[in-house]
Amino acid sequence: MENVLKSKESLMEILAGKITSKINDKLNKEGIELQKMKLGVEILLINLSKLFILITLSLMMNLLKETILMCLIFAVIRASAFGLHAKSSSVCTIVTLIMFVGGAYVSKYLMLNNYEILIIFTILNILLYKYAPADTESHPLIGADLRKKLKKEAVIKGLFLMAIALLAQNAQLKTMITLAVFEQVVSILPITYKILKRSYDNYGKYEKCIS
Repeated sequence: MENVLKSKESLMEILAGKITSKINDKLNKEGIELQKMKLGVEILLINLSKLFILITLSLMMNLLKETILMCLIFAVIRASAFGLHAKSSSVCTIVTLIMFVGGAYVSKYLMLNNYEILIIFTILNILLYKYAPADTESHPLIGADLRKKLKKEAVIKGLFLMAIALLAQNAQLKTMITLAVFEQVVSILPITYKILKRSYDNYGKYEKCIS
């Protein structure tokens, strides 16, 4: 399986190289600029392939609208709370499918009432207030003012989504909103970083160097 994934990634590199070469016939970039352009093309291709797999599987399971909605709700919170990223493209694809397609599927059968939603969201919003935003080694969130701003935004969004979940008449929508926010909150918890052996509060290393 690992060899198959590696070969797919190599195929992306080859394809990115060919596309970059065609583009560069007109741009005439060299050195580091050319490498940056190739990397950008490769990242775009990888993301498009993930999107294709996500859409294909959700269509096969007749869950396209639900999957897209789960993605959008998750993205709303993630834009402020940040959190972990998978270290490899293959792991990212698998986790994405489990979270969004799997979450959409579960939402058809897991019906939460307003009391349960209120309890779950109260816990989630407390965790957002305590741990958001969470950065990564490759994207440290430098600056206390920035982190304070993002924390405020994350909590406000959490409260807003809680209100929508409580007021929504559709039981599946209630569950999808709750699951999407739950999945995002899991990605910012220190225990999740510890289990996955990832560095937490990465901004501290950079701020020490600056000071």
